Amino acid sequence: MTRKRIVTLLALLLVVLLAGGAVFAVWFSTLLDVERVRVIGAGREQEVLAVAAIDVGVPIARVDTIAVQQRVSDIPWVKTVDVRRGWPSEIVIAVTEREPVARKMSEGGAQGVDADGVVFAPQADLPEDLIVVTADGPALLASIEVLQALPPEIKGRVTRVAASTRDDVRLHLKSGSIVRWGSAQEPEFKSQVLLALLPRRARVYDVSAPQLPTTLDENPKKRGTPSDEVSSSP
Repeated sequence: MTRKRIVTLLALLLVVLLAGGAVFAVWFSTLLDVERVRVIGAGREQEVLAVAAIDVGVPIARVDTIAVQQRVSDIPWVKTVDVRRGWPSEIVIAVTEREPVARKMSEGGAQGVDADGVVFAPQADLPEDLIVVTADGPALLASIEVLQALPPEIKGRVTRVAASTRDDVRLHLKSGSIVRWGSAQEPEFKSQVLLALLPRRARVYDVSAPQLPTTLDENPKKRGTPSDEVSSSP
C-alpha cells in the first residue's frame, strides 16, 4: 500500500470519527441538552408549557418541534404558534393569541369569538362593548363575517347577531327592530340599502335581497325622528 493511499485512508477515518463524535454530541451526550423552555407572546405561559410537554435535560436535537407545535396549536385560544430551537440549550415557543371580535354566551359564561369564527375561553374579562352572537357552526362563521363587514353607523346600533343557517343572519338593533340580513354576501350594498331604510322606523327590515328590500310594521308617525339606538361607536 502506497503512502498516499495510507494518508487518504487515515483522512477518511478521521472524518468518520469526527462525524460520529458530532452525532453523538448532538443526539446522545449532555453537552446540548435542553436547559430552558421559553414562551413568548402569551399571557398563560404555564398552560402552554404544560401542553408543550418538553422535558428539560433531553438533547435539544431530539425534541420534535413539529409535534410540540401541533399540541400547542390545539389550545383553543392560540391562533398561531412557532417552535424553534435556540441553540445550544433553549426551546422557544412563540404564540399569537386569538383576538375576540364578538362574544358567545354559554353555561360557563361569556366566551370570545375571533374573526375566524373560533370560540375560545378568554384570558381576561371580555370588553363590555363586544356584540353577542347567537349561532353555531357555519352560521356562526357567517355571522362573524357579517359583523366584521358592518360600517360603524350600523354596527353601533346592533346588540346581537343571530343565525340558524349561514343564509339567515339577523341583526337585533337597540331600538328593538330586527334586520333580516341573509347571507354574508354583498355587505356594502346591503349596508347602503339598510341605511336608507332605517329612517322609516319599521319593526323588521329585510335586506337579504338588497335589490328588492322590504319593511314590516312601519310607524309613519315616527318616520324621520331621531333614533335612540344611534351610536357613533364602532
